[in-house]
Amino acid sequence: MIFIVKEMFNGFHYLFPKGKFRIVLIALSAIAATISVSELLVMKFFATLVLNEDEFSREFLGWAITGFLLFFVLTRVSQYFQKSYRVKAFARSFRAAKKDRTAKEENKEWGMAFELSKVMSFATQLLAIIAFFFFLNPLLALVNLIILIAVLQFLGRVFQKQMLMQKELALKNRKKRVKPERRYSIRVKAGESGALMASGGTLILLGLLLYLSVGGQISPANALVIFLGARLQNAVISNTSRSLMRYANSSSRIDSDDDFE
Repeated sequence: MIFIVKEMFNGFHYLFPKGKFRIVLIALSAIAATISVSELLVMKFFATLVLNEDEFSREFLGWAITGFLLFFVLTRVSQYFQKSYRVKAFARSFRAAKKDRTAKEENKEWGMAFELSKVMSFATQLLAIIAFFFFLNPLLALVNLIILIAVLQFLGRVFQKQMLMQKELALKNRKKRVKPERRYSIRVKAGESGALMASGGTLILLGLLLYLSVGGQISPANALVIFLGARLQNAVISNTSRSLMRYANSSSRIDSDDDFE
C-alpha cells in the first residue's frame, strides 16, 4: 500500500511539475469524491422513502422522486464534465512542462496521466465511502477498514511486482520483440487478481452486514445503503487494480527508454 502511494506521488510530480495544474487535478479528484458521497446520501434518502412510504404523503413522495431524478441527472452531467475537462488539464500541463519527448514517449505519458488521474479519483471516492460507513455504523466501518488495509496491502505487492515485470519486458523488447500476448496476459492477470481479492473482502463485509441486519443491530434503510456502498467500493478497488497495472505498463516503457539512453 505504501508503494502505491509513493509511486503515485512520484508519478504526479513527474507528469505535472507546475503548481496550478496540480491544484486543478486535485480539485477534479475532490469532485469525484463529492459525487460519490452525494450518491450515497441520496441512496439513503431513497431507501428511507421506499421502506417507509406509508408515513409520507403522495405529494411529498412526488416531489422527492422528482428531486431524486434531477439529482441523478446532475451527478451524471458533473461526471461527464469532470472526466472531459481533465483532457484539457493534461494538455495544458504538458505544454507548460516543455519536455523534449518523442511521439511514442508522449503517448505513454498521456497513458500514465489518465491512469494516475483515475487512481486519484478512486482514492478520494474510497475515502468518502469509508467516512460514510463510519457515519452509518462504526462497528461495520471498522471491520471494513481492516479488510481494505489487507486488500490494499495485497494490491501494493502485486503492483510492485508488475512494475518490475513490465520494465523487464520493455528492456527485453529493445533486443528481441516480446509477443503482445505475453505483455497483455501478465498485466490482465495482475489486474484481475486485485479485483478478485477485492471481491473476497466485499463478501466478508456483506456477510457481517447480513448478520447485523438479521440481528436487528442495523436499520433496513442503512443496511440497503451499505449494501449498495459495498458494491460501489468493490467496483472502485477493482478499477483501481486495473488502472495501476495499466499505469505500470506505460511507466515501464518510459523508464526503459531512459535506461537505454
